[in-house]
Amino acid sequence: MTPGLALTSSRRVAGVAAEELRRAMAMMKAPGHPRPYFLSYLIRDEEAWTIQARYGAVGQDSRRRRRNAFCDVRVGSHRYDQVREGGLDDNDKEAESYSYVDLPFDGHLDGTRHGLWRLADARYREALETLLNKRSHALTYRDQNRGFQAFEKLEARRAEDWKTLPTIDHDFWLDYVTRVSRSLKRYGDIKDSHVEFSADLTARVFVDSVGSRIIESHPVVSLECYLWLLSKRGDAFPWTHKITVTDLEELPDEKAFRRQISKVVTQLRALAEAPLVRSFSGPAFLEPIPAGLLIHEAVGHRLEGCRLLASGEGQTFKGALGKKVLPSFLSVYDDPPRTHYDGCSLVGHYRYDDEGVVAARANLIEDGVLKDYLRTRVGLARGHRSNGHARCCYHERPISRMGVLCVEARDGLERKALWQRFLDEIVRSGAPYGLRVVHASSGETATDAYNFQAFMGEINLAARVYPDGRQEWIRGVNFVGTPLNATQGIVAAGRVGEVDNAWCGAESGYVPVSTVSPALVLSELELQAKPEQPYTPYTYEMPWVRGARR
Repeated sequence: MTPGLALTSSRRVAGVAAEELRRAMAMMKAPGHPRPYFLSYLIRDEEAWTIQARYGAVGQDSRRRRRNAFCDVRVGSHRYDQVREGGLDDNDKEAESYSYVDLPFDGHLDGTRHGLWRLADARYREALETLLNKRSHALTYRDQNRGFQAFEKLEARRAEDWKTLPTIDHDFWLDYVTRVSRSLKRYGDIKDSHVEFSADLTARVFVDSVGSRIIESHPVVSLECYLWLLSKRGDAFPWTHKITVTDLEELPDEKAFRRQISKVVTQLRALAEAPLVRSFSGPAFLEPIPAGLLIHEAVGHRLEGCRLLASGEGQTFKGALGKKVLPSFLSVYDDPPRTHYDGCSLVGHYRYDDEGVVAARANLIEDGVLKDYLRTRVGLARGHRSNGHARCCYHERPISRMGVLCVEARDGLERKALWQRFLDEIVRSGAPYGLRVVHASSGETATDAYNFQAFMGEINLAARVYPDGRQEWIRGVNFVGTPLNATQGIVAAGRVGEVDNAWCGAESGYVPVSTVSPALVLSELELQAKPEQPYTPYTYEMPWVRGARR
């Protein structure tokens, strides 16, 4: 099935948006109030497919098309405008403009033109109200960011970075997920499952009042299998095996995907028999995916520059430029222009951010020393320049976000040497065992000042490792910690990185991100118990389980 998004249609949308923008800048005014000094439209055309099957039957088969826009209307000046707290709080679903974010996407473009007019008008009135509130707030509370520019002034940029969007063979993927889902009937202890193919194709159009016009396309395709195993004790073990890439050719063929699923089922069965651990603190070996999750949660979110402007944020690394924040053998950078790593596509890749700035590599930490932050056009210091990390999802204002976060180790160890370093750390610590975290699926972190400055990673698969190298699967725990303690406890790193493609949520919505990290050895990692409630057994077996039918 050929995607409905095309460069020619995006060009027409850009032309209409630019025309409407010029009209708005010429005519938009409210008596007694300032006119806008800057206006931009970020328009997303999105086409999404979801095909899901359960036990050989199609449960969902949808193709969705939508168009939406974020309109940035700024009043005041480049030195001082209405945006507060780094823009973190500009995502109100109760605002009038939220109702106007979705635009017509088919037929005559006058529907889009009307939607842009209505959205810009509402955003202008909201901006004026916010500016008045900001000024009244300043009568009582000092604005600590007053000396920084409100919004970086840039020259117009015109560019097209159009990747040919893949043709989705609907019938092929329908048959694929149906057949694979049917094969899961062989696993009687898997009490629920589904197989799903999804494709999200996006065309972005950015125009602004200085004459910029940027068009960019971006595909994300995924294949997943959800499994829910119920043990004899009533413990549930959910697992989602998911592959997310930008190229259909990277998805496994049916035979390979079935082998991957079989391996996951074997792991789940081993977990079901594993001993329960309630807590732990000691040496840890993090495989590349959990290691990347640790850096993403403990460090990455705290280097998002907009957080340094928000009084309600913990600001862990504010004022820390030039100071050591990681072991000296580690460096961290975010590189959105990068498209692949070791043959794997990176879904966090983009050429231009959501403020129309060229995406650039941000060298955040070099040899353990903090060198930079993820920056947008909102000033963090005098002489500020954006490095193209403003990102958003829907109606939210773009803020500093990660794209392709890479962790590299100077003189990283080969696998055998790294494992021995871990065993030595167990002996040195005097702990009865260490922990190997094999797989962690998601994480969360609290960055605001009200909460504890902590993070958590959800462990799917882990083993305790004894000083002689013996391993034993365990279950029932997640890893937790505070950013400074956890990162300073890294004592060694591997040589080879591994890609984790996923979606990350924050104040500006969900965006695709990639993390590349080697394995890490920590002198200490703390585990806490998962919230668990055992289930009672089903009163009778699933229909196709042996002995279920009479």
